[in-house]
Amino acid sequence: MPAPGAPDSLDPLLTTWEAGKEFHRCYEVDWRPWDFYAGDDTRRSRFSPFIPDGATEPLPVLYGANDFDGAVFETVFHDVPIRGVRRVPHAKLLHRLVTVLIPTRDLTLVDLTSDGLRRLEMEPQELTTCGAPSYPETAAWARALHAHPHRVDGLLWVSRQRNTSQALVLFGDRVSVSDLALAPKVPLTLGAGAGLDAVCAAASRVGITITGLV
Repeated sequence: MPAPGAPDSLDPLLTTWEAGKEFHRCYEVDWRPWDFYAGDDTRRSRFSPFIPDGATEPLPVLYGANDFDGAVFETVFHDVPIRGVRRVPHAKLLHRLVTVLIPTRDLTLVDLTSDGLRRLEMEPQELTTCGAPSYPETAAWARALHAHPHRVDGLLWVSRQRNTSQALVLFGDRVSVSDLALAPKVPLTLGAGAGLDAVCAAASRVGITITGLV
């Protein structure tokens, strides 16, 4: 994978996630809907953790998706293989919620979809569709784009797990809790009721079995 180089040498394509445009966030029950999480070397994600220039600790970030299914595929279905045994235990769903967050201001994001990747002279498999072994390198790109003079609020890309969804990550030193409103909907628990029904429908479409249902 190519290294990002100096932040001011990059020419990223910017896009606006407009105020009022909802996104979905899947999170654990002991978190709050708007909690940012820094991660660590034992729990890496595509664009985190990374330590910003001049900092000593990893930057807290918040991941989301443009729709419910994208949020679910990027979390509870994330490690389900394409081939072989494709199962998710119901117990895994009991500790997860999906909520809807609404930015109260326009968010400036680096576009890492097709046009944005081409502008950076990158292929999807080098940055947005590569697997977990490449996460240290993809986090280095997040660090460089975070340090860019544009001072962007986060990154936007096509979900690797579901390429009809978009995924985003917001930087905790640029986006504050006050920039995110909770939608007037009760967060869905994925272990029961409407949340479980939605997860089961998504699982059925792609041949995943939810085990342990009674």
